[in-house]
Amino acid sequence: MDNIDYKAAYERQKKARERVEGIIELRSRELYDINQKLMSAYKKLKAQKLQLIHQEKLASVGQLSAGIAHEINNPVGFIKGNLGSLKDYMESIKTMLEVYKNLTDEMTNSTEVSAEELESVNKAKKESDLDFILEDVNDLISESIDGTARIEEIVLGLKNFSRVDSDEKEELLVNNCIENTVKLVNNEVKYKAEIKLNLNEVPKTIGYPGRLSQVILNLIVNASQAIDQNGVITITTKEVNGKIVIEAQDNGCGMDEKVIKNIFDPFYTTKDVGKGTGLGLSIPVANDF
Repeated sequence: MDNIDYKAAYERQKKARERVEGIIELRSRELYDINQKLMSAYKKLKAQKLQLIHQEKLASVGQLSAGIAHEINNPVGFIKGNLGSLKDYMESIKTMLEVYKNLTDEMTNSTEVSAEELESVNKAKKESDLDFILEDVNDLISESIDGTARIEEIVLGLKNFSRVDSDEKEELLVNNCIENTVKLVNNEVKYKAEIKLNLNEVPKTIGYPGRLSQVILNLIVNASQAIDQNGVITITTKEVNGKIVIEAQDNGCGMDEKVIKNIFDPFYTTKDVGKGTGLGLSIPVANDF
């Protein structure tokens, strides 16, 4: 009898254990499926966020295109003008060199130089304005070199701003990032506001340069849109307790209570469709650092 009871108890225990194991296996599969779905959803959200960031960059580049074109056209314009002047100067120099060549040929064949020959040299020198040309050539070349450097600077800044950051963080110089972004956006806002930089010494860090540039640009553009004229936008960097702090301040119209309440919602914006994402997108970007 005892053996029968023991056997029955064993069978019941075995069935109960198998039932529990089956439930655990089922729940494990369900949890695995849920986890896979969550991972898939996370990847989609991450991809969508990166797409939004990229779209915002393209929108920003579109907004800045007129200012950037103006910034590039200025140095291109005076480089073109300088090259035209240099071409004319070269014609005068060639003429003067021909006169000197003829004079040296005469001096080779004669021990004396006539007064007429000297007069012709002085006349050619005066007509060619050689002294001014020799002085101005250096200035034109220096201006042209500075202009090409300015264009390179703008193009590099635009390239760094527009590029898609990788998933890997990299060394980041916050002050440089801010300065380069201001160079891109300054022509867009300079008629409404002056951008003042108070950049204190801060340590190197790691992060996403392109995304930080996007945040800074959004701050500046949004601040300028809240200013009618004679505005001031001040950006300050400093180190506080081992952390890099970036502060942006302006004298614009400010925000009402509704906007203040929602300003930290990740994708909140008061802008019309196609006018950018406002400051909302800056929140998830900043959280990546």
